[in-house]
Amino acid sequence: MPGTRWSRLLPTALLVTLALTAISVWSTSDDIEAGLTARAKDALADMGVSGGEVTFSGRDANLTGFPPDKAAQAMDAIQRIDGVRTVEISGDTAPPAGPVTTSGEPSSPPAPPSPPPSPTAPAKPTDKAGFQAEIDRLLAATPITFEPDTTDLTADGERGALEIAKLLTDAPRELRFRITGTVATGSDKKLSLNRALTVERLLERNGVKRDQAYSTQRRTSDGASGEGRRVDITAEQR
Repeated sequence: MPGTRWSRLLPTALLVTLALTAISVWSTSDDIEAGLTARAKDALADMGVSGGEVTFSGRDANLTGFPPDKAAQAMDAIQRIDGVRTVEISGDTAPPAGPVTTSGEPSSPPAPPSPPPSPTAPAKPTDKAGFQAEIDRLLAATPITFEPDTTDLTADGERGALEIAKLLTDAPRELRFRITGTVATGSDKKLSLNRALTVERLLERNGVKRDQAYSTQRRTSDGASGEGRRVDITAEQR
């Protein structure tokens, strides 16, 4: 009967249609994967990235075998391709830590560490003992010395006197500073006082209060090494 024959042919027609549809989908999928694979190779070549492989399952990309310093660039290149849905990386490959450029150039090196802070300056003295210790330190480093048989400061002597002046300008009012001149054996006795006066005047010109530094004299016999051509300064309580 005609109706029976058509009823037998209908399942066969459905099966054929489904098979043709599957073949079409499979063929289209193959075409998509082939096209994306070719474009992926071109993109990697343009960026100078090699050493790995890209495969596609439909529009999903999988990267394998790329070295760590190239993995991030490879992922970025594939993600930029039109039509790619996802990008995964497998195996032992992993992008390196930190920022990675996508132009094929290495990332900028990290900034150098900050220099260590400079040492803190010593606290300024506030009492007689503190000022005397600082005076002794400065005079030991740069003694206040004179040219032989004169009241003319040497270059080092003037520099030492100026360092003392900087210190004494901050001295409290209750302190005074005695300037004692020395001379070598056989020199004029008045020379020691005149040397002390020279330093006193220099200190006043450089900010030390007039009534805080005063001159005195003494005579010594240790002139062979130049020790007889200097002044000493002593802190005193008013």
